[in-house]
Amino acid sequence: MMTRRIAEIRSRGQGRRVLGGQPLVFHCNHYNYWLQKTVRLDPSLGMDEVIRDAAEGVAYAALSESCDELGLTSVADRLGAAADLFAHLGFGLVDFGATTEAGGVVRTPVSHYGQLLAAAAGAPFAQDQNLFDQGFAAAALAVAHGKLPGSYAVTGNVCQSRGAEVGEITLVPASRTVTPEVGLGPLARDPAPPRPTDTSVDEDAVLSALAGLDLTGNEEGLVPRFGVALTHHFANFYNRISFEFVRRMAGSGLLAEAQELLVDAGYHCAFNTFGGIMTSAEWDAVVRPQCATGDDWVHGMVAVVNALGWGVWRVAELDGGQLTISITDDYESTGYAAMFGRAEGNVAYLASGGVAGIQNLVRIGDIAARPSLDEAFYANCFEAEGSWRTAEARCAAQGHPRTELSARPLGRAS
Repeated sequence: MMTRRIAEIRSRGQGRRVLGGQPLVFHCNHYNYWLQKTVRLDPSLGMDEVIRDAAEGVAYAALSESCDELGLTSVADRLGAAADLFAHLGFGLVDFGATTEAGGVVRTPVSHYGQLLAAAAGAPFAQDQNLFDQGFAAAALAVAHGKLPGSYAVTGNVCQSRGAEVGEITLVPASRTVTPEVGLGPLARDPAPPRPTDTSVDEDAVLSALAGLDLTGNEEGLVPRFGVALTHHFANFYNRISFEFVRRMAGSGLLAEAQELLVDAGYHCAFNTFGGIMTSAEWDAVVRPQCATGDDWVHGMVAVVNALGWGVWRVAELDGGQLTISITDDYESTGYAAMFGRAEGNVAYLASGGVAGIQNLVRIGDIAARPSLDEAFYANCFEAEGSWRTAEARCAAQGHPRTELSARPLGRAS
């Protein structure tokens, strides 16, 4: 059994987890691809540097606190802990052996971002995909040598996403400004609503079964589960790049389109992650036997979501014309509130796509029949007439007690 030096992952709030003070959430390679593709659509926005800095910010904060918690003081021990964390969370393998305080080359023999986004892309990449790895490497070197974030800059990069056998990130000393991390953010004062009683799904049994699964990185530092590759990722990495993308698009006259693109990334997350879960052996063993109706499949998937660190989801309304999900301590709203204060509109973009995505898979795609999760099936579920969309939304970042998202079939007003 592998031994890694990892700080304790602790429960905070409702349905949330933190490591080194940083909130963690599970997401897969498909969402990681679609979100990164979305925010990089317009090169003039300069989002590559935002992605690198977001990665460096969360990694620096998590590694600093983790090393202190573990009592690690030497450069070697701190770099070892960084490599352990990278692998444990599913990002791959990283080697700092060719670095000193003056920088050097960080190697990634295995990289989630460098290798596994290709399964979602379906075509060769024109740009390096390992921006997260670059930010993580800069943070690890700064923490190891007792320096501030922004103390190293990337001057060279070789990425497996473009055919390299091994990733190589060249770092040199620098004096850059990295946005400080905000941690978990404001949490709900009131408990989540009680669980629905009109379903045969036993959420406690589902959560207990999922808790028994090993969702940490394997010997290659990867987490292959449910037909996808998972990462136990930093929630504020996602938040920072999503919200900064929206901010930079606000002056373009395409703000609504930018927000819809982030929701669309949520559709792809639901399609691949939720679809993979609902066609997995684990689902068949634990959840499917509890499902007598399509509604039960919705309740079953919501129960699984509550193991992902996204907050506590509850089915508030479910009938043939509407699904309303109430979310307590959702990571997008708490992150936005911590970064910027009160929001003017809904900022739960991923969750909006996820809520509608459940209905598209269950009601339109008949996921119970175990279809192939290919492009044709996606188009049939998410792009056909009558597909479900989030029609009403209010989120905790607007000042509401919790986030509530209602999905309806496209074109239906009520």
